[in-house]
Amino acid sequence: MDSRTLIIGLDGTTFRILDPLLQQGKLPHLKKFIERGVRGTLLSTKPPVTVPAWTTFATGVHPGKHGCYDFFLPGKTIRDFRPATSAEIKVPTFYELLHQAGKKTILVNLPNSYPPRLADQTIITDFMTYGEDYIFPKSLLTKYPSLQNYKLSPDESLKLTKPLPEYIQHIVDIERDRVTAVKELILGEQWDLFFFLFSSTDWVSHLAFADMVQGKEPTAMKVFDLVDEFFGWVEQQLPPDLTIYVLSDHGFTYYTELFYINRWLEQQGYLTSTTGAGKFEEQATARRRSLDAARSKKRWRIRLTKRQLKTLFFHPAIERAVKWLYNHVIKPFIPIHFDVNIGIDLDKTRVCFPRGAMLQTLYLNYAGNFSEGLIQDKAEYDRIRGDVKTKLEALYTPSGKRVTEHVYTKEELYGDHPPLPSPDLHCATKDVWIVGHLHAQNVFEQHISNKHDELGIFLAAGPTIKPGQLADASIADIMPTLLYQYGFAIPHNLDGKVLPIFSQPVMQRVSTDILDGIQI
Repeated sequence: MDSRTLIIGLDGTTFRILDPLLQQGKLPHLKKFIERGVRGTLLSTKPPVTVPAWTTFATGVHPGKHGCYDFFLPGKTIRDFRPATSAEIKVPTFYELLHQAGKKTILVNLPNSYPPRLADQTIITDFMTYGEDYIFPKSLLTKYPSLQNYKLSPDESLKLTKPLPEYIQHIVDIERDRVTAVKELILGEQWDLFFFLFSSTDWVSHLAFADMVQGKEPTAMKVFDLVDEFFGWVEQQLPPDLTIYVLSDHGFTYYTELFYINRWLEQQGYLTSTTGAGKFEEQATARRRSLDAARSKKRWRIRLTKRQLKTLFFHPAIERAVKWLYNHVIKPFIPIHFDVNIGIDLDKTRVCFPRGAMLQTLYLNYAGNFSEGLIQDKAEYDRIRGDVKTKLEALYTPSGKRVTEHVYTKEELYGDHPPLPSPDLHCATKDVWIVGHLHAQNVFEQHISNKHDELGIFLAAGPTIKPGQLADASIADIMPTLLYQYGFAIPHNLDGKVLPIFSQPVMQRVSTDILDGIQI
């Protein structure tokens, strides 16, 4: 029996997309795989976002324990945020545990894997990579020439200059090149566990999910054709008794309304905005850096101040008309970029959503967390946090939708001893997407936004996997399930559990020091 494990990540994939395609007979290889294995939904982290979710997959603990609860992590002051990297992960990962036990893992495109945590690991890092080196060791480039065509992210200038179908086709082509290189690595390298993530499933969903669920964007569906072709290749080229896991870090949905939470906080007296306070959308990813570079090449840049924006958007109807004109006429055809030069005056702000476009979280500018905090007293901190939580949970849009389903405190998410500093409040939403941008005067806006939800997918098949349906699975469960499959003791501090997917108990082996834990 082949003892190896292949893990295929389908970033952002949901059964809302897969099931209709399967029913139409468009994914024959994936359908065959599902029929011989186990299937279920996979609950993501709170928030259901790439960095915290994939890091929970790798560690088996929630973001409060592994420390990577956002794309950006706060520093000593509320104005100091740094990009999350693998160096921030506070607990062992499954690939480190397997490495110590003598197992070789190969990782391709695992989010938050840069810089490599193992000195001698075969790894291609992810879109959070900084610098030009993302293939380790570099000798792989000579051994596998197809890696010369491997790219971390699409060319974002095409997003600004080409019709959407052309840009999506570019994404498909990028992914096809990556798949070609991955096939060579799978066949050419020795490994016990191989991980490969399709990013294109997430990229196209951000662009067109609302249309995809209605069958209106056929170019985007080519991504899933590519996924199915890969499953066909695996079936033909790899042993039939290989154990295979398939999962996504979160699902997808679309929202029809936006809530500008920093504008609301300003109206409530918790936040002060100002001209020239710096960007919200920091360059956390290769895609973001590429997009900023493309925008900087536009011939004309117009910077809008706080006063100018207020004058321009003096009425909601005018604001809607101006935004429509920019997005549908100016942006596609005229080389102009409007730079909204408005940020948060953190010297006068008590509560804010500090990075604008990343997560639905709020930080209080509290001296107990930040060295320059405005809120000095713990009682005042508790009062302000409680007031904001109560107001948000009672808030409805003009159309009657609840802005939040629930507003979690850090203690609700991370336990009685949450990491410090960490987000003080997290807004869980269902019908309304929350953003922090200050390029709007109105708190609410009708707008379709293709964003994440909490329900991803899980599939597995192999000689020890029993077919059937799986319930009550979370992304934290994958790491202990992998360790159990390999016969290792389970570390006692994991938040995940071993999934009941095996046809018979696996004999536990003596654990290494780093795997010290309780027997199952």
